[in-house]
Amino acid sequence: MTFFDIKNSVRAGFYAAGLWLLATGCDKKLDGLTPHNVNFESQQFASPEGFTKATIGNYTGLYAVENHWFNISEFRGNNVRFIDQTSTSNLVDAQNFDAFTFTNTESKDFGLTHQFWQTSYQALLGVNMVLRNVKDEETNPVILQAKAENLFLRAFINFNLVRVYGRPYYQSPETNPGIPLILQPITGTDNPPARATVREIYDQIIADLKASIPLFSQKKVNSFANKYASFALLSRVYLYMSGTFDAPATDYARLSEQYADSVILNGGYTLLQGAAYANYYKSSNQANAETIWALNHDAATTTLPMLLNQPAGVYAGHPSYSTGQVKPSPALLDLLAANDLRWNFYIVDKYRNNTTDTLSTSKYYYKYVDVGVYYSNAPFNHFRLAEMYLNRAEARVKQGRNDDALTDLNAIHTRAGLTGLNGLAGQPLFAAILRERRLELAFEGHIGYDYFRNGLPMVRNYSSFNSAPLTINPDDPRVVMRISLDVLVENPNVKQNVQ
Repeated sequence: MTFFDIKNSVRAGFYAAGLWLLATGCDKKLDGLTPHNVNFESQQFASPEGFTKATIGNYTGLYAVENHWFNISEFRGNNVRFIDQTSTSNLVDAQNFDAFTFTNTESKDFGLTHQFWQTSYQALLGVNMVLRNVKDEETNPVILQAKAENLFLRAFINFNLVRVYGRPYYQSPETNPGIPLILQPITGTDNPPARATVREIYDQIIADLKASIPLFSQKKVNSFANKYASFALLSRVYLYMSGTFDAPATDYARLSEQYADSVILNGGYTLLQGAAYANYYKSSNQANAETIWALNHDAATTTLPMLLNQPAGVYAGHPSYSTGQVKPSPALLDLLAANDLRWNFYIVDKYRNNTTDTLSTSKYYYKYVDVGVYYSNAPFNHFRLAEMYLNRAEARVKQGRNDDALTDLNAIHTRAGLTGLNGLAGQPLFAAILRERRLELAFEGHIGYDYFRNGLPMVRNYSSFNSAPLTINPDDPRVVMRISLDVLVENPNVKQNVQ
């Protein structure tokens, strides 16, 4: 079902029932539930605990979004390459390859734009349902905490949507189309929403995050949002608005710096050092003192470890094969100094009859706990303290504050076991910051956006299995994904990204 395929579902109260299922657990038998009708919503939100359960369900709803988002985001950069024939041997592999080649298909069969759009708006539906049921005069801290978390989630989902389907902010945000702005659960099928502008979407994201901050009363484990997650997202959003190095929007750069400050100075997070840093991705997120917000996955909720570093398809279980289809690119690995601690984020694997591409990323991986049984410590690290230092460094260099920017850059550079950088200012310093972001945040969904939002081309100077070297300029129409044909058919008010 797509987001706009709601003609019968709304009338039957299907979405309210779906929210209930998410909040109470997917293993409940359907015959144990009361009939699917609109009374579910009033029952769900009759108590503060109902708001909490529904909010937990909304986090669960992100699991499906994240897998598609990773593909669309990370594969559109130059940190990965596909390595073998299985990369295009079936429909799933063709979908994975679509973003990598910037084909940006409209078809749900040959790309993941349909799945990403669908799962994102389904997640927004649950979020908006919680927010609709919070009274304007509400004072209960449990309900207000749920409101805060859902405001954060709505901002997070909309931000990912607009950076996939909307052009970089510095390119006429007042006129470029973004995404449909949905702030209430859909209650009818007449006059479905058109795309708001990129600026309107950014304005709403900022408004939601600012509204969330005073409502947070708890700082739970980092699988849940808190006010510092909102500060972190605000820092990222304003950085995306801060223009290019040659034409910076310094007011937005200053705001990005200020919100990064809020996390760095007051959040209670710590940059891991030494062995703790080298082992960053070998455990779940909840005990990690550097992670601001992440969602931990198991084998049932993410396929990324299989794609990136575990056998699949015809090679599954083969004693000479222990690698995924998607490898760290030679261009990325060439940037790592011999003594860089970030080599610990890569593992040596086996690929039959192959002596190149012998490394896989270990940022997402399965661990064997029994024969044929997988367990995953594979959190999606959406916000880490390291990013806040790098955000602040970029925001400062765009303001001309070179010494402060260099200090922030070195906080990340030296903790990787490297000698501090000296004498950098201006354009060379800016380039060094982007290089550090590429190394530090590799495989976390930043690389392509870091180029395009800064008015830079994404240059892939290496070949992949069946893809030649590629350069995508920031004004290339292919920078944005096309919207699924299914969505266009169901909502004629949504206009396509022309490519």
